[in-house]
Amino acid sequence: MNVVVIGAGWNGCHCALTLAKAGHQVVLLEKADEVFRGVSGDFGIRLHKGPHYPRSKATRKNCLAAFDRFCEEYPDLVVAHESAIYAQGRTDALGNRSKVSAQVFADVCHESPECRALDFRALGFNELESAFHLDEPSAVLGERLRIYFKQKLIDAGVQVHLGVNVESIHTRHDGLKVIHASDGRSMVADRVINSTGFQSLLPERFKEDFPFDVEVVYQPCLALCYKDQAPAQKPLSFIVMDGWFPCLMPAITSDALVCDDYILTHGSYTIMGSFAEPDQAHALLATLCDAFIEANIKPATETQMLRFWPQFLQRFRYTGWKGAVLAKLKTRSEFRSAVTFERDGVIYIFPGKISNAFDAADEVLTLLGDQGCVEQNGFRFAMDGVLFAAWQELEEKPQPWEQNTCNLHTYQRMSVQVSEQ
Repeated sequence: MNVVVIGAGWNGCHCALTLAKAGHQVVLLEKADEVFRGVSGDFGIRLHKGPHYPRSKATRKNCLAAFDRFCEEYPDLVVAHESAIYAQGRTDALGNRSKVSAQVFADVCHESPECRALDFRALGFNELESAFHLDEPSAVLGERLRIYFKQKLIDAGVQVHLGVNVESIHTRHDGLKVIHASDGRSMVADRVINSTGFQSLLPERFKEDFPFDVEVVYQPCLALCYKDQAPAQKPLSFIVMDGWFPCLMPAITSDALVCDDYILTHGSYTIMGSFAEPDQAHALLATLCDAFIEANIKPATETQMLRFWPQFLQRFRYTGWKGAVLAKLKTRSEFRSAVTFERDGVIYIFPGKISNAFDAADEVLTLLGDQGCVEQNGFRFAMDGVLFAAWQELEEKPQPWEQNTCNLHTYQRMSVQVSEQ
């Protein structure tokens, strides 16, 4: 088949390579001037084994199942850690206890057999119930990631067109898809893969006709950037669970022997809002400035990190921030796996964690081969895929008052607090 893939992040690039390997003729379109310019290139760090989602069994299962495949397929993009610490905090930024019990948290961490308990006090950490080390590496970002994939795509025979903003897709009388770009160009394909992060060219009547009761939110998310002033030979990660807690991860963008770039996020303070439409989220992100971040987000986030790691600011120096808009499925369990389905000859990949690109590509091949597929209300999906397996978890929504990331409106709340001062 002739297949056009729209969007050159993790899902789009991995899917393009998978389709080319399967014998399809593949064209990859990206509106930016480079591949991996969006969320995948700036935020796709965590090569999850699963503990980050203790309340979503489906997410943990999918992450753990894809972990070895990712490491085997992309060994040059995987960087081992000196330590990868998952810790359970006593109370979060609102004074709430962790959303899971100590036993559940320990059980979830031990789903990875190499997991071992740590003496967190001896390591200089405070206000924790427990801490565990996992052999969980990071994936590289930025220029190192782009250089790698540009060559992989060339070697696979994938035609890559950058700076192409697709405006519409329509179906010809013979069933072929016509893709129209904003510069007047058009191309024809047997099928189209939409890997835009579920942010553009979305299916008509999705909310009304999708066979499962799902709700999508779009969130402007931030990462605070830091320099490690005493870097070790290998990077580290420190993630406190489960609620409004901080998370520190390395940002590995070059082949340098030592990684000293890190990003700090927080369960609530670095998620600016939750919107029904992507344009609303992008509009808010565009209004953010250094002054607001440094007066509000940075001190709140650092204060929380210092509760658990009192020496943090003695070692890490703030250098700036970056932001992106992420699409999420609103669920009580905080489900975060990729979901793949088809409507009218266009296959949509709803983004999850980076290793979920393997699940998505598998399901794309299933849909193209028309084997083992289910159709409901004009939507098709793989019978043994993520959507079919996790639909019950997807349909369970949080109440408006519940502490859930998809209920967050941090910018609005902080702006009100500032105006009242």
